[in-house]
Amino acid sequence: MIDWITAEVRCNNKLDTGCLAKINPMGEVDWVSQSWLPVTGSYESNIMIKPLTDTRIVISGNPAKFLQGHNLFGTNDLVYLFNKAFGVIHELLADDGLTPTASQLDDIENGNYHLTRVDINETWHLKDGNEVRAWIRSAGEKMNMPYRGKGVFSGDTLYWGKGSKYWFMKCYHKGGEILRKKSNFPDDLKIPEMLEYADKSLRLELVLCSKFLRSTTLNNADLWNEKTAKMLLLEYIKKLEMSDNFMISDDVLASLPNKLKTYYLLWLHGEDVRKHVSKPTFYRIRKQLKEYGIDIALLRDKEHQESNVIPLIKVLEAEPVGIPAWAYEKGLVA
Repeated sequence: MIDWITAEVRCNNKLDTGCLAKINPMGEVDWVSQSWLPVTGSYESNIMIKPLTDTRIVISGNPAKFLQGHNLFGTNDLVYLFNKAFGVIHELLADDGLTPTASQLDDIENGNYHLTRVDINETWHLKDGNEVRAWIRSAGEKMNMPYRGKGVFSGDTLYWGKGSKYWFMKCYHKGGEILRKKSNFPDDLKIPEMLEYADKSLRLELVLCSKFLRSTTLNNADLWNEKTAKMLLLEYIKKLEMSDNFMISDDVLASLPNKLKTYYLLWLHGEDVRKHVSKPTFYRIRKQLKEYGIDIALLRDKEHQESNVIPLIKVLEAEPVGIPAWAYEKGLVA
């Protein structure tokens, strides 16, 4: 689903959102910037709008949550979703100075605007929340993203490449997110079907930043269709590397060169090989051992029994669960 959009749009306006200013010690104004105006949609969910000029605005937020009151599931059709959200924004702010022309409304409907951020996610169902959390812990130990490295936790969320100005990926337990004490998930939506769906939900999310969008021309919203978001996310999920992280067979071990065998045995016993060799040597050894399904960059947790390890990649090879039929029946989809 499309989980976040920031877009710059042609739209006539006389919005008065206030401003922020920086004043230096001499009492002079260094800069002035328009403030964001929160627009409240379904279930008190906000989306932000800011005028750039009298004919341009920027809109930023979660349009699915703005329209539905939740982002447990939703559409992958970016242009449709943004157009529907803008329709509500226009209705709410028409008396406050948001006055798009017919031509500008056509541009929004057809995707003729620029994107500076898009968040995409898909959901996979495991048995329950405990299994989802176990999967995420294992992924933190065993999964590596090329050019982003090993995953890093921030709270209960696992990130690959957090802070990149191009793109980064994260995964988390959706059930844990909506059931925590400070969650703003509406009480009216905490029906059994929603709670069960959330509890089993392993969510992987791809955040596309402005530099990535410009470099791929995907900053042009009209290049997106209902298949683009899911295709991009699955493409990046396929980049995740995972060592088998099990013992190689005795006959293969016997055939390894002695030096390679030494480093393999260090890794097998939970050692970080990086502490024992230079950086160039480490990467040379890593490349050689990856031919045997072993990635020494991913530390092995020797205390866990391998029979209890959730098959990480196998989970992601399944089709994401998408929007359940009952959600349409209950009017929970924008």
